[in-house]
Amino acid sequence: MVAHKWTDGQLKQQAKNAVYRHFDAAKTRDFGPLATMHYSENDEFSKFDYSAPFKKQDYSQAVMHEEVAYSNITDFNYKIDDLRIDLPTREVAIATFHLETGGLFVNDYRFEGSPARTILRATMVFIWKEDHWLIFHEHYSSFPDEPTKSPSKQASSTLKSART
Repeated sequence: MVAHKWTDGQLKQQAKNAVYRHFDAAKTRDFGPLATMHYSENDEFSKFDYSAPFKKQDYSQAVMHEEVAYSNITDFNYKIDDLRIDLPTREVAIATFHLETGGLFVNDYRFEGSPARTILRATMVFIWKEDHWLIFHEHYSSFPDEPTKSPSKQASSTLKSART
């Protein structure tokens, strides 16, 4: 067990800062620091992404895919909403949030670009190593399409609610 000199509030703030540093490094295409923010043990680190490849990625695969993805997007920007940091222990932090990203996807082979925008659910699991948080697991997923009710089902549902 690690004896921290920080309070739980300070540890949560450091985890929050780590989330923003991750996306700031992607924005500036600073791939060296981006890679060092991840726990570098291939057989222990894992990532599930919202785009191909849809298989579980180890450290090397995740770092490579991040570099390729962020290299092909210019004017990358992001917005984080509903960020929540939980500390199950003082050595583990879990960040959950909604992530909106944007930019221009550039196809260098065709000399063209197209707008790229995603809205995702995100989870980052951090472990405490030495004096900072490292990303141990990442999971990103798209929001499912909301089911729509037909007007007759909505009216029926409203009538049932009114009766009770």
